[in-house]
Amino acid sequence: MNVARALVIVLAGATFAHAQRVDVVLPDTIYQRIDNFGASDCWTMQKLAGWSLASRERVADLLFSPTKGIGLSCWRFNIGGGVNPRIKHPWRSPETFETAEGQYDWTRQAGERWFLAAAKARGVPQFLAFVNSPPGRMTRNGLTFTTKGDGSTNLKAGFEAQYARYLGDILDHFRTNTDARERVEFQYISPVNEPQWQWDGTSQEGNRASNADIKAVTRALSSELRRRRLATQIALIESGSLPDMVRPNAEMTKQYGSPYGNYIDDFLGDGEIAPLLGPLFGYHSYGSDLLNGPIVTDRQALAERMRRYPERRLWQTEYCILVGPEGKGGNKRDLSMDTALVVARIIHLDMAVANASAWQWWTAMSPEDYKDGLIYTDYQKPGDAESILPSRLLWALGNYSRFVRPGMHRVAVQGDPDDIRGLMRTAYVDSDTRKIAVVYVNEAEAAQGVTVNFNVAQRGWHLRRMTPWVTSSREGDELKAYPPVKDRAAFQIPGRSVVTFVAEFDAARR
Repeated sequence: MNVARALVIVLAGATFAHAQRVDVVLPDTIYQRIDNFGASDCWTMQKLAGWSLASRERVADLLFSPTKGIGLSCWRFNIGGGVNPRIKHPWRSPETFETAEGQYDWTRQAGERWFLAAAKARGVPQFLAFVNSPPGRMTRNGLTFTTKGDGSTNLKAGFEAQYARYLGDILDHFRTNTDARERVEFQYISPVNEPQWQWDGTSQEGNRASNADIKAVTRALSSELRRRRLATQIALIESGSLPDMVRPNAEMTKQYGSPYGNYIDDFLGDGEIAPLLGPLFGYHSYGSDLLNGPIVTDRQALAERMRRYPERRLWQTEYCILVGPEGKGGNKRDLSMDTALVVARIIHLDMAVANASAWQWWTAMSPEDYKDGLIYTDYQKPGDAESILPSRLLWALGNYSRFVRPGMHRVAVQGDPDDIRGLMRTAYVDSDTRKIAVVYVNEAEAAQGVTVNFNVAQRGWHLRRMTPWVTSSREGDELKAYPPVKDRAAFQIPGRSVVTFVAEFDAARR
């Protein structure tokens, strides 16, 4: 994508006529490698432990199956900090495995463990364990949320090594689990989450941490992982703000007298800390998602800063809609294409402008009247119906997650520039299997005729079949396969839809 032209589109509000367009995929012009598309188990999965097996299997299929569902390729497993009765929302205080220092009850987090096993059984290849707060016994105030003004972090002074041992014990347990179904070696461990926020509310777990606090935890955790010979890599920074990746958070820095923010340079540019980290560096897209805001420029700045560290891959590790599009509210539950398209635009921009290698949604299943779930349920307590309500957002994410698989690369597309109020597209190649996926997001009401061509002559490839998979408001359009499109034939992308063309090629004939 030509980001300079994209900026003009955003600032000028330009639109394009819905005439026939031709896009040419250039598979030899390669951008970032793709690692995964994922979601987290917070917080609903803990409450599904008592559901019927059939209902749990249905949810797992929708999330993890590459044929019955959307085929997520990463699952974020939340290591709970422990039930905290002062957290007002009963679903947002997950159990902790720890019962005392060095002692654990591995029967806890039963719902989360079941879905971890279900993800593994359905072939999910990547697992990231993440923490919102250490257990209360390790915190300054004895709680899993903070007290405003009481220290730059809630972790007790000098408890970094003990916190690292706690995480190491949990990772080791899953790596050597006697229950083979739950035997998982987490590729990544994220010890802090959105560290620049105060987290002094009573709605959920959370722990702020200055850059110095995070570095102290990173040193201790790296030492612990090496001592145990765990292959798990440290995943930072899970910034709750995209701009804080490239600039200091002045408010928190002033209040606590220690730097917060400017994460890319302060961590990846630190010669001691950078070698202790895995190859990824993560952010959340919150606050950079409004169409009338810096939706493009924030991502341009992020991509530009990451070019200083070409050995690192950028991950977008969490997002949901906190306010409605255009900043007018409207954050209530919505299973329609309206929410699906707002999110699809963010996915597109994170991939095409920020050059993200992974994109992960916040919570896979939600009981809330809020735009935070891929799947919803009206279940609240035992005895309630085990309702399962897939959203169009689930299937729109599936237009990426099912077909853009780990190891593929984003490649160039030649044609009209992307229009964030109209038609956008990205393309991805799998050279080993000779497949190309082209994902279109059509925000406009009108259909758009598109011909997709492929510049594969130098590869000696011959197009065998190109199948459109459509998610729209039409009945049945839930990642629905349409009849194959003939070579160089046009396809009408429906208005307000997400469409993925999966092109399969044969090798050169001898």
